[in-house]
Amino acid sequence: MRFYTGDESGLIKGIDIDANVSLLEAQARAAKRTKAAAKAKATLKPTEQAPKPDTSIDGVNMWTVDGSVSRERSIQQLCATLWSSGDRVLVAGRQNGNIDVVGYDGQQLYTYANSEFSEKLSIKHNGRLIAGRQYVGLGATDSQFLACTNMGEIRYQSFATDEATLMKLPLDAFRMRTHRQRPSVFAVGGREHELSVWDAETVKLEPQSGYAKPQSAPIFKAKNVPNDFLNLRVPVWVTDMQFTSDDATHPTIAVSTGHKQIRLYDTRAQQRPVRDWEISKHPILHLLASHVRPELFFADNMGNAHQMDMRTGLLTGTFKGISGAVKSLALSEDGSKLAVAGLDRFVRVFETEGMRQPLHRAYVKQRVSQVL
Repeated sequence: MRFYTGDESGLIKGIDIDANVSLLEAQARAAKRTKAAAKAKATLKPTEQAPKPDTSIDGVNMWTVDGSVSRERSIQQLCATLWSSGDRVLVAGRQNGNIDVVGYDGQQLYTYANSEFSEKLSIKHNGRLIAGRQYVGLGATDSQFLACTNMGEIRYQSFATDEATLMKLPLDAFRMRTHRQRPSVFAVGGREHELSVWDAETVKLEPQSGYAKPQSAPIFKAKNVPNDFLNLRVPVWVTDMQFTSDDATHPTIAVSTGHKQIRLYDTRAQQRPVRDWEISKHPILHLLASHVRPELFFADNMGNAHQMDMRTGLLTGTFKGISGAVKSLALSEDGSKLAVAGLDRFVRVFETEGMRQPLHRAYVKQRVSQVL
C-alpha cells in the first residue's frame, strides 16, 4: 500500500506500508529492539557513548517527495492526476498561494504563484472574522487546474498558457470538490453558502477584469430544508461534499454539515435533499464516498471516524484508536482499506470490512493536512 501526505510544515511525503506485517507484529518487534537497546546501554562503560535507538516500525517505509520545512508553504490541498507525459503527479495548494505540480520522483514540473494570498484581510461575515485567504478545494487534469479559496474565488487555469476563468461566488466557502469524470464540474458550499454545482467551461461571467460574478445559472442550486419545529430557519453550514454518480450533467451528491447531518441530493428530482440523516454527535467535517460500494466514510471534529450505508443511512462500522481531530481520509483502489490522517501526526490504515481493525500506522512527525 502506498500513500502520499501533505503536512502543515510544507512537506509532501510518500509512505509504503507492507500489508504482510501486522500492526501488532510491528509493535512487538519495536518493543524488542527498545528492550535490547536499554539492556546494551546499561552495560556500557562511562566513557562509551550509547548508540542512537532505532525507533522505526517494521513494514513502514517513508520518504520525503518534495519540500522543506516552512510554515508559509504549508499544504492546504493535495490531489493527484495524470501529467501530459502520462506519468502520475501530485498537485499541491500551499498557504502562500502557490499551486505546485510535483512528480512522484520529486521533480518540480509547474508552479503558479498567487500574489493575492499575501494581502492581509479583516472581513466580518456571518459573525466571523476572515483574516486571510486559504484554499478549500483543488482539482486538476493533465491540462488545467481548478482551485477555490474561502473567499469564494474560483480559478480554472491552463498549465500551458496561464489563461484562466475567474469566477466570484459568495464569501466563506468551506469546501469545494470536483467531479471524478469531468473535473471542470465542481460543487461548493460553506457557512450560509448553500450547495451549488457549476461547470467552469460553460459558465458565463460578467464582462469585467479579475474575478467576475456568474451571469448564467448553475447546474444545480440547493434549497435550504424547511423550518424546524419552532418554525425557525435552519442555519446553513456545508462542510464537505462528494459526487456519488458518474453523471456530471445530473449528478447525485452527498453532503455533510456542521450541524451533524449527512444529506443526499438528487439534482434531477428536487432542490432539497432526498435523504437527510442526523447521524453524528459532533460537527462532521470530512466526507469520503466509496468508489466500490454505496458507502460513505465521515469524520467529525473529535477524532471519530465512521462508515455508513448510503442506501439505509445506518452506521456499518466505527474506526477506533484515533487521537485528535481528523484532517483527511483516503480509500485504497480496491476499497478494502481506509487511511485516516490527523493532528496526532499518525496515518492509520483500517480495514473497511469485518471488525474494522487497525492494520498499520505510520508516524509522520508533522501534523498531516492531506492524505491520498
